Amino acid sequence: MTNPSKYRLGVDVGGTNTDAILLDITKANKNAVVASFKHVTTPDITTGIEKAVQHVLENARVSAGSEGILSLTIGTTHFVNAVVQLDSRCLEKVAVVRLAAPYTTECPPFIDFPEGLKSIMNGHTTVIDGGLQIDGRVINELREEQVVEQARVIHEKGLKNVVVVGVYSPLDVEGKQEYQAREILRRELGDRVNVVCSRDVGHVGFLERENASILNASIMSFAQRTILSYKRAMKRLGLRCPLYLTQNDGTLITAEEAALLPIKTFSSGATNSMRGASFLGGLDIRSAKTEERSSIIVVDIGGTTTDVGVLLPSGFPRQAAAFVEVAGVRTK
Repeated sequence: MTNPSKYRLGVDVGGTNTDAILLDITKANKNAVVASFKHVTTPDITTGIEKAVQHVLENARVSAGSEGILSLTIGTTHFVNAVVQLDSRCLEKVAVVRLAAPYTTECPPFIDFPEGLKSIMNGHTTVIDGGLQIDGRVINELREEQVVEQARVIHEKGLKNVVVVGVYSPLDVEGKQEYQAREILRRELGDRVNVVCSRDVGHVGFLERENASILNASIMSFAQRTILSYKRAMKRLGLRCPLYLTQNDGTLITAEEAALLPIKTFSSGATNSMRGASFLGGLDIRSAKTEERSSIIVVDIGGTTTDVGVLLPSGFPRQAAAFVEVAGVRTK
């Protein structure tokens, strides 16, 4: 008796083409590829995805509603491309609330942003009480009245995206200051305003973490609309499986998480290529006893950007050790 096939759908959305593939995970390497299809990336993104997936399922003679389809995974470069191309249709202005006073005033938010990107994203900046010393001691306690005042200013400016960033906030294990400020802002501004806490985005490095949080907040509404359109396309196709997006380290992230932290998918175009090469080449299942493993340099040439990375013997991409530049902005 043969085991029933178990399928995974994968879609890679590039600036030029959208590629879809159906894998039978009960098989290995190239034998796992059941069907594939390439479609021109459409302006609304989802039409291209829908057409590509539809062709793959038809070619494989697999029903979209089949319980054998375990998941749909989408990797897209559209979020990072919007930043690289300074697309003001996708990027929104951001208010940055720093918890650091009396420090950091000589190094304001957006200080190292290219002027073009800064003019699109910079909606409001302020430095209020809060933050930690390097040893975890509090610089100043968060003052609610200051946060409330900034909420009033943000509301008057009509901003819908806010970043809360505290000095050394990742050392605050419970995230009390940033999360407390977020709750106050949500109370004052309502749930329709996106509030991003930097400790959820980056590491200890202050400017890199702040910059990454700003990029995340600016693209957040566009990402939420895009992911919602993915779900609608799945419904039209009749797919009942979970939706995942590929993230920067070559692993998967749920659609709900990606809608909150789209910056985690910025390098997914390159990691899609690297993980795909690893799987099809069998790199992730080769025995170290029979074959010496080595790292591989992979170059992913897309329609908008060219990315270079290192594929480790484990089959996963090597993470940047220091910082990553996105559209001239240092992030981590």
